[in-house]
This record gives sequence, C-alpha cells and structure tokens, in this order.
Amino acid sequence: MRKKEGLADYRYFPEPDLPEVVLTKEFVDKLCQGLPELPEAKRRRYEKMGLAMQDVLFLANDNHVAEFFDASLENGADPKLAANWIMGDISAFLKNERLSITEIKLTPFELSELIASIKNGTISGKIGKEILFELLAKGGTVQSLIEEKDLVQIVDPAAIEALVDKVLAANPKQLEQYRAGKTRLQGFFAGQVMKESKGKANPLVLNKILGVKLKGES
Repeated sequence: MRKKEGLADYRYFPEPDLPEVVLTKEFVDKLCQGLPELPEAKRRRYEKMGLAMQDVLFLANDNHVAEFFDASLENGADPKLAANWIMGDISAFLKNERLSITEIKLTPFELSELIASIKNGTISGKIGKEILFELLAKGGTVQSLIEEKDLVQIVDPAAIEALVDKVLAANPKQLEQYRAGKTRLQGFFAGQVMKESKGKANPLVLNKILGVKLKGES
C-alpha cells in the first residue's frame, strides 16, 4: 500500500527505439508563420473595425464568410455596410436557396461596387437590393446592370420637381386632405412619385421638394 512518488516507481523508462525530437526556434517560428489567422485574432481584428460583437461572431465563425467579407474590404467596401449586406440580404438568399457563400454568382468585388454605387448616389438603396438578387442568382457586373436597365438615380431637383407637380395634379383630393391636416398623406405622395420615377428619384431630394410643394410654397 506504499505511495508511488516518482517515475521509477511506475517503472517508466525511455523508449530505446525512438530518438529524441529537437525543435529549433527557427522551425517553430516557421510553422507559426504558416498558420492561417486564428479565430480569436480574426474576431479582434473585426472588433477594431467598429463592428458589433453580433456582427463579429457571424462573420468570423464561418471561414468562407470571413474570406468573402475580407475580399470585399480589399476592394474598398465599407466594413459596416459590407457586414450589413452579408448578414442581411445575402444571408437570407443563402438560406432560401440552401447554398453556401462559395456557391453564389456574386463576387466580393461586385459587392464592393454595389456598396460604392449606393454611397455615391448613382443608385438608390432600393434599386441596390433589386440588383443584388440578380447578381446573386445570375452574376454579371453592377455597372452593366445599371446601364442595361437604366437605373441611374435621378438627383436633378428640376426633374424631381416636375414629377412631384405631376403627382400632385393627378391627386387633388388627397392634396386637399393633406392641407386640411391629414399630413400622413405625405407618404402616399412620396410613394406615387417613386412609382412615377420607377424608383429612381433620390429620396432626400424628393422629400425636400415634396415638403415645400405640399405646403403650397413655390
């Protein structure tokens, strides 16, 4: 019943047929340099971009998603906007179609182009969503789709004012109700102008002009 205290008590002994393995610092360093970015390091990197932890975990926990996201950033995409598109519409498409992100036709470069086109006002966010689903399913380029479908956003105030005037003239009853205090009808008029412009009127310019016109100001 005596207690075992050391290796000899357990009758451990070196295996004579197995030589010692000596790992040099240079060898270990070389192995470390060849390792991919580890999950914890990836999460910390995404945090430094200002992303919320929910976004960080979603992107970092799937290596293919992380690669797609990183490639988008390399092409100039805004981190937060790219994360929103990937976590939102792209993720919904993948779920509905039962696909992985490696199987879609959309490339990281075209996602960055889509984001840039919305940010610089070339197209609206609504049109951006329409383009996205075509890019996901069929591929192609953002620029070619914009040109092919004539989707460039209308930002000219004179052009938008003409559309507003047309809609107000076509809906005198609703205009009278608005000026009588039913101000919620502004959304109705905005929707009609967007319909008339096929979704191409710039929302900010539209609402500014519409607000003035609804009040009867010139």
